[in-house]
Amino acid sequence: MARYREAAKKAETLSLEEAVKKYMRNGISIAIGGFTSMNRVPTAWFWETIRQGFTDLHVIDRHASNATFLLNAAKRIKIYETDWAGWGEMAGKLDANFERRYKEGHIFYEDHTHATMAFRFLAGALGIPFIPAYSGTGSDQLNLAYDRLAKEGLRDGKNPRIPLKKFVQMKDPFFGDGTVNLYPAARPELGIVHVSRAGPKGTAGWRGIGTVDKEMAFACDKFIVTCEEIVPEEELRRIPELNQIPYFTVDAIVEVPYGAHPSGVPFYYDYDMPFMMAAQAASRTEETMKAWMDEWVFGPANWNEYILKLGAQKLLDLKADELTGYSTRIRRGKKPAPKMFEPLSVARFGY
Repeated sequence: MARYREAAKKAETLSLEEAVKKYMRNGISIAIGGFTSMNRVPTAWFWETIRQGFTDLHVIDRHASNATFLLNAAKRIKIYETDWAGWGEMAGKLDANFERRYKEGHIFYEDHTHATMAFRFLAGALGIPFIPAYSGTGSDQLNLAYDRLAKEGLRDGKNPRIPLKKFVQMKDPFFGDGTVNLYPAARPELGIVHVSRAGPKGTAGWRGIGTVDKEMAFACDKFIVTCEEIVPEEELRRIPELNQIPYFTVDAIVEVPYGAHPSGVPFYYDYDMPFMMAAQAASRTEETMKAWMDEWVFGPANWNEYILKLGAQKLLDLKADELTGYSTRIRRGKKPAPKMFEPLSVARFGY
């Protein structure tokens, strides 16, 4: 049946450690915001999740990222619904940790298209049980031989987060335009996004890529915002169109500077490609991956120590340029990007 929001939420402000302890649990179904490993991944949340020992997670993911890379490295995902098995774009197209876990039979992996996952979160946000789409037509996405959750007997109705079917096909009853696919809504228990700014009531926003973060806020039962900084709600009202997350969807706010590293937050800091490439290299064997995790996840006493470990020079290099939103200090190819003093269109075309 359709779900209705009965009352507005009242967001609480918690530390990273407090929020993870309160809202996480073993086996929880969880959605992860951001865009691949490039933009606004809530890394700090899952870094702390691993440290607190939560496991057997059911990840319902718009696309993989450095968050799922860490979770797979720590062997914490049990069910994985996603549209991409990579993690770092240029750093690592395939997550070797995920590949090992999948081949060993420890992850129940359900594959979808990019559009299908976006539509599923939209359906969840609208409170409807399913949504029609042509996405996946003609591919093995619609081959029931690859329905892993059905093969494992998990579509038996016992878990309300797992739909009874991966999809249903029907004839278009309105225009006769052939067969259309019906996909079940995504209904995670918990959603996590990282944003640039949030207000004390929970209003949140960012500049740059958004993907389905807004839909996640409405689709999830509980919703957490981690942010670079908490600012007055009045400040957020100056440019209201940048506030994609309304306060009444948010349960908790966590201020955690650099909480998306090694992904970036546009106009705050850039993504850290050398760091991701080092992690990708470490993932080639379980032994080197464990050593990397011991150093970067379990070694620091807290997230602040993790950031201190990165070093002042690294943070200065990643600092974003106010005009472009990205760093002009880090190398992209053979040399750093040029410092800009006028909009790109003016520099290139004169207007």
